[in-house]
Amino acid sequence: MKLLRYSGYAFFAILALVGIGASTLFFILYFFSPELPNHNFLKEYSPDLSSRVFLRDGSKLCEYASEKRYFIPIGKVPQKLINAFLSVEDKHFFEHTGVDFHGVARSIIKNLENLGSGKRPQGASTITQQVARIFVIKNNEISYVRKIKEAILSYRIENTLSKMQILELYLNQIYLGLGSYGVAAAAKTYFDKTLDELTIAECSYLAALAKGAGNYHPEKHKDKAITRRNWAITRQLEDGYISPKEAENASKEELKIIKQAPSPDIAEYFSEEIRKYLIEKFPFESLNKEGLIIRTTLDATLQRCVYKALRKGIEEVDRRFGWQGPVAEINVKKSQKEILEKLRGIPVPNGMGEFLRAVVISNKNTVIMTEKNEFGTVAEADVKWAKKLKVGNVIFVSPSENGKSKGLFSIKQLPRVQGAMVIVEVDSGRILAMQGGYSFLQSEFNRATQAMRQLGSAFKPFVYLAGLENGFAPNSIIDASPIEIDLGNNIGIWKPKNYQGALLDKITFRRAIERSINTATVRIAQEVGLDKIAKIAEQFGVFEHMPELLSYALGAGESTLLNLTTAYAMLANGGKKITPTMVEYIQDKRGKVIYKMDGRIVENNMSHDAKFPPKLNDNRQQILSEQSIYQLTSLLEGVMQRGSGASSNFLNFPMAGKTGTSNDSKDTWFIGYTPDIAVGVFIGFDDHAKSLGKNANGTNTALPIFIDFMVEAKKYLQPKPFRVPKGIKLRKIDMETGGTPLENGRNTLIEALKEEEDEGDLNRQNTTERNRIINLIDNEKIDSSDSVAPIIGVY
Repeated sequence: MKLLRYSGYAFFAILALVGIGASTLFFILYFFSPELPNHNFLKEYSPDLSSRVFLRDGSKLCEYASEKRYFIPIGKVPQKLINAFLSVEDKHFFEHTGVDFHGVARSIIKNLENLGSGKRPQGASTITQQVARIFVIKNNEISYVRKIKEAILSYRIENTLSKMQILELYLNQIYLGLGSYGVAAAAKTYFDKTLDELTIAECSYLAALAKGAGNYHPEKHKDKAITRRNWAITRQLEDGYISPKEAENASKEELKIIKQAPSPDIAEYFSEEIRKYLIEKFPFESLNKEGLIIRTTLDATLQRCVYKALRKGIEEVDRRFGWQGPVAEINVKKSQKEILEKLRGIPVPNGMGEFLRAVVISNKNTVIMTEKNEFGTVAEADVKWAKKLKVGNVIFVSPSENGKSKGLFSIKQLPRVQGAMVIVEVDSGRILAMQGGYSFLQSEFNRATQAMRQLGSAFKPFVYLAGLENGFAPNSIIDASPIEIDLGNNIGIWKPKNYQGALLDKITFRRAIERSINTATVRIAQEVGLDKIAKIAEQFGVFEHMPELLSYALGAGESTLLNLTTAYAMLANGGKKITPTMVEYIQDKRGKVIYKMDGRIVENNMSHDAKFPPKLNDNRQQILSEQSIYQLTSLLEGVMQRGSGASSNFLNFPMAGKTGTSNDSKDTWFIGYTPDIAVGVFIGFDDHAKSLGKNANGTNTALPIFIDFMVEAKKYLQPKPFRVPKGIKLRKIDMETGGTPLENGRNTLIEALKEEEDEGDLNRQNTTERNRIINLIDNEKIDSSDSVAPIIGVY
């Protein structure tokens, strides 16, 4: 009887407890549900993704992100990585409905045991609860109220999304340290790998980071990191995901983090131009969050060539202005350890990061010690240049190109001179390389796109092109004698001079541009008309609007290096209109192309019954006649063979180009092109009023940079002649007289003449004029050799 009585009490007690529990649960749901945020947006959730920028060859240039994250669909995540996270974070993930009650019980017991110990309370958050916290609650406060909210939301999420959808959200959103959100970004950051390349040990380490990545930093807390990773490996073994042998091998694997090289300075100017372009085209939030894929036109190989050639050229021009002196002084009577500490503590100026700090420790042979505790000597030429180098001087050095193994070093300094260089693909306008200054860290101002500088003789080709379009031929005779021009309005008389004050009488159209004769150029401009020259300059994009002033014919106008180089690119392609561009295409995060540079249409399809192969429809505008433009290209080839560009002849590569020097040598240029690329070089101080020196010109400042570039770049370029268009006849003429060649064949060259330029024109000069020029040649007053012509004109 007693037994029945006690059984009845137990029943009612249990019933009461159930009732209390149900009431409590009802109260919790009633109290917390109204203030819980809506979780339904998770069905359509799209995470913030990094927008990535790639080079022409597919390698990454840079990325823009508020959070570094690459979205990976759950079907693309390797099972071994999923297993690692399940073992570490939620063993019963596929069994519970949002809350793991076994885990909750364990954590309660553990927290009771730790009462008063000061230890942080433990949780038992499932992956679903973590998704609720990260996406919906967005609060990391440790409290039972938050845990209750998580539990309710987790249950709702489990009834809204599938288990795999929840895993997808979790693995793409979780923060895993070093600025990486999601497993794909973390794999790239820590191991420079894609997910399918990860080992079991690497998967285990990433899973171990889920609980406080900062506590398991691979370098600062390496021992703790390895212990935590090995614990994750053991958990997978216990759960049956890996074999004992796999666990043993994974535990022995070194925790080796692959440090990705920082974005190289060699492409920083281009990266910044891309950033500005994208911000103009897309809202800032889109750029940082929409996961755009941007394929650029930058050619990594040519960019390296440009970077190296421009920096070397700027350094060489800067050396003409002398040594700036030591950056600091050190007492070398101290111990070697103390000297090294002092040396390594000296700040490195922006732009000098590639070089070594060094201190002179002996005047005899100028012995130095570098920050790497290496000993060597300064090159003799540098010692003479620096002059006042003495013991204790701290300098920047780099191993000499031919002396690295011998411990020979060159002195380096941050240049005061600046410059820029750009490469444009002539058929498309693609910018293949760009360097806007000596160093982006030194100065972010891009002198290729932002600096408006006086063009000098680099503009003259467009004057001569106007001449070729308006009745002049390459062998026309031009009056090159001194000229005086009344500028009117009581402004005064303008007397344009030739370089170094050279006086001439008559000269052929070809030789006038090859030798950059100012007086001949002005007369061509007068006869053609400034309106025609201005129109051509505007059509080629040199100027937006060119004032009709004669001084502009000699390059008094200002433009950018990119504008001028693109204009020359249009000479190289036969006069087809192109626009410089940095972007090939842009894709959204789903891979849909939302922008494409190449708008050409394919004619004929690839169907089996097509009569002709596919053909790209060339929709580029023809600016001027191909014949006149080819004639100008032929003239500019002459500049490279006999004029200011003749020092490049050893390259043995089809090239055309022109140097330029502004008034008082404040700006110097070389713009050249092959049948495939146009190359522009500018050198000058950022202070427009400062001269590069009275003897500085495009030939001895900008041209050597082009030559250094071509020495390397020609390995990757295809040598081929410029295409001769229909309507051009190639005829032998005398280079100096423009008429038929002399009997002895001296001074003969092949000239490009239009069909309408009658063959009889070759004999149009009268005998007196012809004999006069021949006598000048014989008396060596006109250089007719194949070597460099006398420097006459603004180069």
